Amino acid sequence: MAIAITFLGAAHTVTGSCYLVEGDGLKFLVDCGMFQGPDVEARNLTEFDFDASSIDFVLLTHTHIDHAGLLPKLFRHGFRGEIFATYHTIQLAHILLLDSAKIQENNYREGIPWKHAQVVDIAYDTGDAENAIAAFRSVKFDEVFSPRAGLNVTYRKAAHVLGAASIELELEGKKIVFSGDIGRHNHELIGEFDLAYKAEVDYVVMESLYGGIYHPERREAVNEMVKLIRDTLNKGGSVFIPAFAVQRTQELLHDLKIAKQAGALTSEIPIWLDSPMAQAVTRIYQAALDHGEESIFEAEGLRYVRSYKESEKMSKTPGQIIIAGSGMADGGRILSHLARNLKNKRNSVIFVGYQAEGTIGRALVEGAKQIKIDGVPVDVKAAIHQVSGFSAHGDTNDYLKWVRRYLSPKLKHIYLVHAEVERAEALSAKFSKEGIDHPYIPDWKEKVILE
Repeated sequence: MAIAITFLGAAHTVTGSCYLVEGDGLKFLVDCGMFQGPDVEARNLTEFDFDASSIDFVLLTHTHIDHAGLLPKLFRHGFRGEIFATYHTIQLAHILLLDSAKIQENNYREGIPWKHAQVVDIAYDTGDAENAIAAFRSVKFDEVFSPRAGLNVTYRKAAHVLGAASIELELEGKKIVFSGDIGRHNHELIGEFDLAYKAEVDYVVMESLYGGIYHPERREAVNEMVKLIRDTLNKGGSVFIPAFAVQRTQELLHDLKIAKQAGALTSEIPIWLDSPMAQAVTRIYQAALDHGEESIFEAEGLRYVRSYKESEKMSKTPGQIIIAGSGMADGGRILSHLARNLKNKRNSVIFVGYQAEGTIGRALVEGAKQIKIDGVPVDVKAAIHQVSGFSAHGDTNDYLKWVRRYLSPKLKHIYLVHAEVERAEALSAKFSKEGIDHPYIPDWKEKVILE
């Protein structure tokens, strides 16, 4: 019998990771993520391209919303199976899925359209999210397990965020690898994927987000950020850093702690973490990564903001470093900070991640002189900076290191996903130059048969 893979997301686009695998009487998903961005967001509200009740189980690579964000929608449409993931992925998913459901419910009650889809609707509610959370089953890295007879699965460390995995499958005598999101090989915070590991496989489905792109060294990016902070504080302003709750915030806290210890920033400078979600995520990272009496995140002067009233009060005080969500300034408490502080030319906003088209973050880094926050015009006089090099995704060099572990005469195809077409094509061209054969870029909803 043949195995079929249908690329239901993250094909010819970055988000919405979802792959339907069929073979040996089984029908299961690898990831079930939310689509993000103005051109694809409406897909979240459409029917699945399969009967959710017919899906046996889900294998989840990691907790980011573009990989896990539609798991509750599966339950809303009849799925009743198990979701397999690593322990830390499950911990983080509790937070992110409940938050996603709450945002949808609040917006629906207030008649707010689903972002760029311009439809007042929800993909799921809190009850659906709770059903998804109850279905999680924990798996360990590097241990083979069998969700059903005839299928062997192994999770390998991907070094993208805490708990992130690449997934190896053995079904009908074929071995298939789903990369998930591939991390950087020299990750300071959570370690790197195993460079020495080797395996002979038949097929690889891999991320190509940064195909043809090479990241700056992360330490250079940190030094640039610290200098911008120092310059802003010296002229009497405050620094506002929009940051994603998972991984990016924890990296920033770690970076700022080291900068204070090294004297690059003075110890008395207040650092405010103004994101309830990021605080909860940081506690999970602390429990996983702290191995001594001193936390790797708790810098001198670090304070957690507990209430919106406290957030509003400290936002008006100069000489602060304020980290708040969301990372693209398309929601969260950062919007209130920007509304109050963009008009002050002494202040700085430092973006440390990719800014998608259609977001306030994108408008700011492209030089907008005025933006609208909740429909109210806000003049932009603060300095706007974008610092590259903080990405938790690997670059082309990392992809080469990762995929070489699976190169052998047995390999038949490498399917390049999780990228815009030009980035996937750039990685395909690089593979060809390196003598790596069989790259292929599947279309959205394309079904391939693995003979």
